[in-house]
Amino acid sequence: MKKLATGFICGAIFFTGISSASNLSADNKNYKLFINDKEQVLSEKPVSINGKVYLPVREVAEAVGYEVAFENGNIKLNSNRNDQKKEGSTSSDRNVKLQKIPITKKMKDVEVTVHAIRITESTTDFEVTIKNNTDNENITLDLPRTLVEANDNVAGKQSETVGISPVNPDFGNVTIKPKKEIHGWVSAKGLVEKNIDNVTLQLSLHGKSKKRTFTFHIDCKDMKFRTL
Repeated sequence: MKKLATGFICGAIFFTGISSASNLSADNKNYKLFINDKEQVLSEKPVSINGKVYLPVREVAEAVGYEVAFENGNIKLNSNRNDQKKEGSTSSDRNVKLQKIPITKKMKDVEVTVHAIRITESTTDFEVTIKNNTDNENITLDLPRTLVEANDNVAGKQSETVGISPVNPDFGNVTIKPKKEIHGWVSAKGLVEKNIDNVTLQLSLHGKSKKRTFTFHIDCKDMKFRTL
């Protein structure tokens, strides 16, 4: 895993330096990424530079159980895995702890809560509240980077990964001012399998100079889903 993390960091450096490096030849190709034989849909496409393929550091790191932080010019990868598995409470292939909603997470003075899930024929919806507790940052939700994975490592069910729905009226063009909050629904594309045992929601938020990514691993067993 250490070698993998190093490759992610190199990829991030090259991604930011392409435009100024005249001796580099970059090519966007339709590469697909598979993790444990499951396709991982990336919002930012891999780039081939001088014969080497580079991946977006944040998306790939979080897909294998790492949280990414950029602090004082440093890229930090922190594992969100548990050392021990607990029966019925973890996704066994990545050993990630599943939680019952509501779930609240905080990062750099921004707080996100997932209250409920609603599954329709065409969308997978999450009721969320975003609180901006900063003093001087406007916060926006980066909708294209939203990812949802359902039924990860569930016997007899196919794992699915979907991106954002094209219709998101609650968060489409919304800016959350300092000391304010917004409540609404974030809609991802629909799932083929409507009976889900677990789901992972990844939300990315933009601030004045910081990007925050929140990942929620949700236990859906015995959950009462919202309806229209």
